[in-house]
Amino acid sequence: MASMLELAKENLTSPVVLFFGLGLLITVIKAKVEFPGAVSNFIIIYLLTAIGIKGGAAIAAAGLSAVFLPILGALFLGLIIPVYSFYALWRIGRLDSDNAAAIAGHYGSISVVTFMAATVFLANLGIDYEGYINGLPALMETPAIIVALILASWVKRNGLHKSLQKDISLGHIAKEVVLSKSVVLLLGAMAVGYLTGPRGMETVKVFYKDMFMGILSLFMLEMGMIAASKLWELKKAGLFLMLFGIITPILNALLGVLTGLFLGMSVGGATLLGVLAASSSYIVAPAAMRVSLPKANPALYLGASLGVTLPFNLIFGIPLYYHMAVYFANFV
Repeated sequence: MASMLELAKENLTSPVVLFFGLGLLITVIKAKVEFPGAVSNFIIIYLLTAIGIKGGAAIAAAGLSAVFLPILGALFLGLIIPVYSFYALWRIGRLDSDNAAAIAGHYGSISVVTFMAATVFLANLGIDYEGYINGLPALMETPAIIVALILASWVKRNGLHKSLQKDISLGHIAKEVVLSKSVVLLLGAMAVGYLTGPRGMETVKVFYKDMFMGILSLFMLEMGMIAASKLWELKKAGLFLMLFGIITPILNALLGVLTGLFLGMSVGGATLLGVLAASSSYIVAPAAMRVSLPKANPALYLGASLGVTLPFNLIFGIPLYYHMAVYFANFV
């Protein structure tokens, strides 16, 4: 228990989390701090390409044969998490199928910010992990969204529940998601990193490695401001969705950690796979749901994802998931 508290303290006092907390405070006290749109777009593009190119270079160094099973594990998580999340929201939470699918898609997809914060956490502890894991976020963005929308369509077609959704083309949905900014930048940068390899990565080391933490801190500041602005929206959802936003990430992380350890990943690698499973999207998924489920309430899926799960993961979740990986590594 003492070590767990030490890990939480270590995480809470890291610059990444402190900048997130500063963003929360700025919104709460209503200070006049705003990020210009061009600056926000640059930061997002930078972070997505940084993650992608580092992941691609790491995959090239490890070889495709070494990452085949981890990729299958990541895809498994992206497919199964939205299924049980949807049924929990629909059957237990009594949400209509559109809102249940929209939220399930967010929780099956991933948060690059939470992943980056976890890599910083492990670096501060001196914990190594497989470099190719940097390439997994791009592969986990899309499947969960597609699965969630298939579930919403299935419920509607079978007349199992009143749905707000119109007929949708899954091919159109897939195209929208795959061509979204996040997925294109992650996959594109990963391809560049893979083709140029570690030697190519060295030529951009100053920009994509040395400057990474500073730019990430600015992004966390803005994310804190956005998260605080979404907290009030959860009042519309009630206690169930707030509990869902905390309990579900823990269960997802457990599944991710066990999957990583089963596939032979290190404790650091299993921790990061658990973090990816526990995280909730707020970039790709909202854009996809806005197009495919226009009647789903953004206050619900953004309120849960940004207002509850993101702060929980950054402050408490990451050290908890690392502790899970350390504990279960003794049994696998």
